[in-house]
Amino acid sequence: MRVTSILSSLVILATACSSALEPGTPSPFPDVVVNAVGVRVAGHDTVTITITNGRDGDVFLSRCGPGPRLLTQQQIGELWVGGVQNFLCVTGAPGPVRLAPGEQIVLTRVFSVTGRYRVLVTVGTKDDLTDAATVYSNGFDVP
Repeated sequence: MRVTSILSSLVILATACSSALEPGTPSPFPDVVVNAVGVRVAGHDTVTITITNGRDGDVFLSRCGPGPRLLTQQQIGELWVGGVQNFLCVTGAPGPVRLAPGEQIVLTRVFSVTGRYRVLVTVGTKDDLTDAATVYSNGFDVP
């Protein structure tokens, strides 16, 4: 019971601290949403990334180990720079990650360098990713 209460409090706190979706980066797949929510925990920021498929058909994500590949950009002035991977991929299944209609993938990453960030995910409707494009999360701050 206590763990549920603590987790519920974290979810409420995370939702309150989350940035709104930012204008200016149109999505090639508007029904695939990448949302990032940060929470300050013990001197570092834990960011929960949720990828949701709101399309009528499957989508496919570039793979990194057992899950999708996530790239990170940092906002410097008015520009988003980078596109780097901030964690190590371990060996996983071959091919892209399939996300069926209505499904979500939830991942957590730790950020320790102050700045404003967003996450990039490569998404396609074909399992060979020949129509892949980048979908961006909302921005989030690491104090």
